[in-house]
Amino acid sequence: MKLVIIEALLYLQIPAVWYLFRRFAGRNVTGEMTAGVMIGVFNEFATAPLWDYHLRLNIYKHTPLAVVLGWGVMFTLVTFISEKLYCFFLGKAVIEAKDKRIFIFDVISGALVAFPLETLGVKLGVWSYRYEILQWDWGMVPFFKMPYEALVGYSLFMLIGPTFVRYWEKALE
Repeated sequence: MKLVIIEALLYLQIPAVWYLFRRFAGRNVTGEMTAGVMIGVFNEFATAPLWDYHLRLNIYKHTPLAVVLGWGVMFTLVTFISEKLYCFFLGKAVIEAKDKRIFIFDVISGALVAFPLETLGVKLGVWSYRYEILQWDWGMVPFFKMPYEALVGYSLFMLIGPTFVRYWEKALE
């Protein structure tokens, strides 16, 4: 029963995040969310054998629709926070075109947003790692009690994901 409620909340987060950005940030995040979902479709298809999901509405084998759509929410949050950090720390009003320093803030925001969301998903039982396939053995991140490999993986993913989202966001609105 707990997972049914969690799955419903995962679906509700999509319009909630869209509305909150529209209402309080004056920002249409339809393009960011769509680009993030595109990344999610690719990632979930490519890595399906590495985890076991425990939700009901699946789109490919055991991959839940809610998880794929969640990538859109996650990348919307990551790019937004990355841009805010960039502007704050560098004293800029907007990201300068082709300024590669944005990668630093993408990685930081991925660690601040994506890794805790990953942790929450695992701890709530939405998915579980197939350690026999992953062979992760670097140890666990203190406090989170999550594999270091998951943190490193998200950090590497943030070197390309937010750039893709920023490139396509306007075209997908």
